[in-house]
Amino acid sequence: MARINSAEYGNEPIDAYEVDDEYESFERDKFVCPECYVKIQFNRGINKDDPHFKNWPKIEHKENCGLLKTENHNANNKDAHVHVLTSTILPRAERFINLTTPAIKQKVINRYLGKRSQKFLNSLLSIDINFFSSIHIRTEDKKTILLSELIMRQDEIIEKLDTENGPFICILKGVMTKRIDIGQNIKIPLTFNGKYKNIRQFNLFIPASYREKNVNKLSELENSLIYCYGLAEKNQYGYKMDLYSITHQVAIIKKLIRE
Repeated sequence: MARINSAEYGNEPIDAYEVDDEYESFERDKFVCPECYVKIQFNRGINKDDPHFKNWPKIEHKENCGLLKTENHNANNKDAHVHVLTSTILPRAERFINLTTPAIKQKVINRYLGKRSQKFLNSLLSIDINFFSSIHIRTEDKKTILLSELIMRQDEIIEKLDTENGPFICILKGVMTKRIDIGQNIKIPLTFNGKYKNIRQFNLFIPASYREKNVNKLSELENSLIYCYGLAEKNQYGYKMDLYSITHQVAIIKKLIRE
């Protein structure tokens, strides 16, 4: 079976990068498959820079394991980057949506700052967009979805926020304009009422505490069609997605020429 990127440890879901960060604090024989609960093992990869979980020696996943079904569904896709994409699935943070404590909120933020999100978004750029409606992704909350369902235009995001009345994780596809400074915070409006046919306003928002690490990279993103991975939400100021790390949360699809 192909490697996977999350496991259960002590009845709690755990991400491979989280294990890698605190490797010595885990009992290495306590990881199990999040779907069929057989024992699996943690591995850091050939160069110790690609953490994941794989089969425990001589132990196979159960025949009805949902992860096996997902792998088989994608087995016939010949695109070289599909395996990279499906083996680096972004951790869906629905279980952290109720931001009741600073510690839980920081866990959500950390989901956007890891190597996996950067690798995932870069893999998206390497795959023909026509494949998105046939590639199945297994998420940490044990759902199998199409990749195309994870990627949304701003109007689609706004409609879902209004319908479900709560935040959710997605990959935004939109065009960034020039930044607007609001004190030490930064707002970046996405285009609407124009060529890309979005009719409602949506903003990316960089909190003041993340300004310094991102401000010098903003000029690269102006007038660009991008993917941005994050938590879509609505507050008293409108519809938005917080941007903590341009490096890890954003991939440029193409630069646009303005007349």
